[in-house]
Amino acid sequence: MKRRPITYRAVGWLAVAGLVAGALVGPTAGTAAAASFNGAIWTSLADGTSVNANIYDNKGDVYLNGGPQNCGNGNGLPDGDYYFQVTDPSGATLLSSDAIKFRQVQVVNGVIDGVSGSGNHVEGSSGCNGGTPVQLLPYNDTPNSGGEYSVDLSPTSQVAACDGFSADSTTLNFVKDCSVASKNDNYKVGATASTPPSTPPSEPPSTPPSTPPSTPPSEPPSTPPSTPPSTPPSTPPSASPSEQPTGGVEAETGTPGTTPPPTDTLSTSSPSNDGTRAILFALAGLIALTLILTPAPAARRRR
Repeated sequence: MKRRPITYRAVGWLAVAGLVAGALVGPTAGTAAAASFNGAIWTSLADGTSVNANIYDNKGDVYLNGGPQNCGNGNGLPDGDYYFQVTDPSGATLLSSDAIKFRQVQVVNGVIDGVSGSGNHVEGSSGCNGGTPVQLLPYNDTPNSGGEYSVDLSPTSQVAACDGFSADSTTLNFVKDCSVASKNDNYKVGATASTPPSTPPSEPPSTPPSTPPSTPPSEPPSTPPSTPPSTPPSTPPSASPSEQPTGGVEAETGTPGTTPPPTDTLSTSSPSNDGTRAILFALAGLIALTLILTPAPAARRRR
């Protein structure tokens, strides 16, 4: 007895099932490589000392540090090799000026522990987390008017998977050009923190000055009196200011006294998967509708 060949309707329903499965699973799997990771990064001085409000005097004072959040007992960074880069605060303009291979650091026991591979940046000394911070120089001045910079850290394996990657590249911006997981922190150079007054005024002046002005008007009247007074006044007129001061004096706004925590971000430049899902669902629906509206061929009886 011969088996019936698979009909076009069976193939059609298999295609519908495949499209639906692809819409549900495919886009999610495509972004698995950009999943976030534990730990945090922050900037410090060469000896690992944190700087108040992340404001530094010179670009050469800034070192990359990382591990458990704020040197605590939480999860550190996953061990392995990483690339870092310096950009403007938006991440759109790459400021690091050397090849990316020279900006390679290693994470050992959850903390940044100096350079690795071809990394050649200056290393600092051990800080609060027992690691070895790495100097961010060389990099160009930020276009930001407030002197603000951003530093990002990403696994070398993910950066190397970027289209057109070259370890000798001085222009690759893995935050902007790739779909990678990254850690981020911002800092400033050259800005001076202001100090608020110790005790701001609590009340505006309640009464106008009691003493009249000591200096007469600088200009004489435009029209002199036609008849001089017969008797000079015995008492000079007392004058008071026509307006009294109003409003209050507000305290100067100071800079926070503690360093804000680093900001961890997940940087992806891939477009949304919603469009891909919609296309796959639409194709599946079109094929299914065609199969439903097309009558099945009548089965032939064998004589």
